Amino acid sequence: MKKTVILIGLAFSLIGAGRVQAQEEGAGHLDEVIKRFSLLKDYAVDVKVHFDIETLKAPDMEGRLYYKAPNKMKIESKRVFFFPREGGYFNPAAFKPENFEVSLLEHLLDEGKKAVRLKLIPKEARWPNQGFVLTIDTKRNLIIGIDTFPFGEGGMNASIEYGRFDNFDLPTRIKLQLDIPSNEWNEPRFFGSSPHRTKRISGRIEILYSNYRVNIGISDEIFLEREPAR
Repeated sequence: MKKTVILIGLAFSLIGAGRVQAQEEGAGHLDEVIKRFSLLKDYAVDVKVHFDIETLKAPDMEGRLYYKAPNKMKIESKRVFFFPREGGYFNPAAFKPENFEVSLLEHLLDEGKKAVRLKLIPKEARWPNQGFVLTIDTKRNLIIGIDTFPFGEGGMNASIEYGRFDNFDLPTRIKLQLDIPSNEWNEPRFFGSSPHRTKRISGRIEILYSNYRVNIGISDEIFLEREPAR
């Protein structure tokens, strides 16, 4: 009986140790991503958004995106602009390990390149009822895939392609696949709101990025909301 109890205790200890090791390794991969972009202070880039969503008949949209570390972002466009705040722009500090419960899901090969998949559960209410699975290229320390898993139905996944700009690897294309309740489209995670009344928003969004200008000293004033001229 004592041997059985000891073996059970040992098994639970090994499981616990393995879980802690997976958490530490996962957090380490996130730290490497953040360190890689520690010198990225700001950027401005032209964006073009193409929609392939049945319930949203919209032409391609173009605008200028401004980002300033750690989390300021703004879109300038001459028209109404639908744009996902989460997953639509590059913010290397978005997934700081201290803000999530992190676990390593698996090691894998992505097109012959070594990668890992991490599961992230937010510790705060910024993303209510939502978690993430990140795919990270471990050689380049780049996030190449983001999947959301709302604690309900549907979700969103993104695949990210990069190019080299001023010694930084920055996105050139992000492909989003959506399957979400329509009320989520109208939440603050998107710029603009859907003019259509439907139960779900499903389809694809492709975002192209060009003409990067990096570390140009973007002023905080750019991100201030201004009242329209009268």
